[in-house]
Amino acid sequence: MTSLAASTDFGDITSFVNFGVLGLVVLCLVTGWLWTKPSVDRLEKERDRAIAEREKAEAQRDAMAQVLQERLLPVVGDFITTTRSLLPILQQLQQLQQMIPILQAFLQQQGGEWRNEPPPPPRPPPQRRRRSGS
Repeated sequence: MTSLAASTDFGDITSFVNFGVLGLVVLCLVTGWLWTKPSVDRLEKERDRAIAEREKAEAQRDAMAQVLQERLLPVVGDFITTTRSLLPILQQLQQLQQMIPILQAFLQQQGGEWRNEPPPPPRPPPQRRRRSGS
């Protein structure tokens, strides 16, 4: 003689019908159609925690947006203005740097060598010697 529990496959949903109302309650609990009080409390706590995290994230987002508007945007505006002012100067500097090899070649063709040294100091004027009279 086999027992009913040994021959029942719990994977088959129709086997719970053999247990009557108790089987339907277990089936509802397993599938999620019926909830127990601890599961409801756990879900409420999880929902409250998620809401608190969302509010905290929104507060951080608002604080970052305020810092962005008050501090970062003026700095970026000043940077753009400074860059616009310096751009023509930097372009002229680049053009002058491109002319250096041309000027060096020109000086070498003229027979002199271009050096990056200061000119020698001027000579002092010659002194007149006095003749000693005898």
